[in-house]
Amino acid sequence: MRVDLTTSGSEPAEQNKAGRAGQAAAAESAASSASSATSGADQARFSFDQARVQSLQAQVLAQPEVRAAKVQSLRQAIDSGQYSVPASQVADAMTAALSAAQG
Repeated sequence: MRVDLTTSGSEPAEQNKAGRAGQAAAAESAASSASSATSGADQARFSFDQARVQSLQAQVLAQPEVRAAKVQSLRQAIDSGQYSVPASQVADAMTAALSAAQG
């Protein structure tokens, strides 16, 4: 299967807005031409709104890497001796980390 990630921008609007029968015929025509052009290779094409993706990317990059308020509250709980983790939870986390490292 081949995925082309170099495509950007949105898909062009359909020129004719036919009903289901027209859409089925267009899909069948596209499928037959695609299969002859690709000679059996799977293909995927993604379309997206580039402005929306860039906006979401900017929002994600604007977030801090570390949530300072959460870190500070955990630090205070640890310092005061109020933070405790059940041994079973520690063991589960260690097992999961070891499994992830091996596989």
